[in-house]
Amino acid sequence: MDEACIRKNEQSIPSFWLKSVYAQNKNAVEQSMAPDDVLFVAESKIVQEAASTHDCIIVGRCADFVLDGQPGVIRVFCCAGMETARQRCVQEYGLPADKAESEIRRVNRKRMTHYEYYTGRKWGDPHHYDLVVNTSHVSIEEACRMVGDLYRHI
Repeated sequence: MDEACIRKNEQSIPSFWLKSVYAQNKNAVEQSMAPDDVLFVAESKIVQEAASTHDCIIVGRCADFVLDGQPGVIRVFCCAGMETARQRCVQEYGLPADKAESEIRRVNRKRMTHYEYYTGRKWGDPHHYDLVVNTSHVSIEEACRMVGDLYRHI
């Protein structure tokens, strides 16, 4: 698929029937699927392939759901308070300070809707993760060390 199409559609709401089709048959016929549904299935296959062939870190892509039950998988959810997230968006992404909070809320709404639609799970529910890290209190570097330590001990 075209990269621009992926960027535009990867967190949008897909057609309703894919959720049940994916749950019942991961090898669903893709010709009859909407482009964003095809994208979800394609990304899921890539995630499964990457995780089955070598050690890797996968950010997003509903990977905690897609890899559910796979041995050796560590599921991590990172969150931050609004002020920390706003500062990070201004400093790292160059968003204007007065627009950062609304952009964070918009992106998180899309993530939540996408995740909950495809997985049937609540986005950010700590019960679906092995580690939840609040990066308002732990630096990104320390969070990486925590994940590495957890990985070495599984």
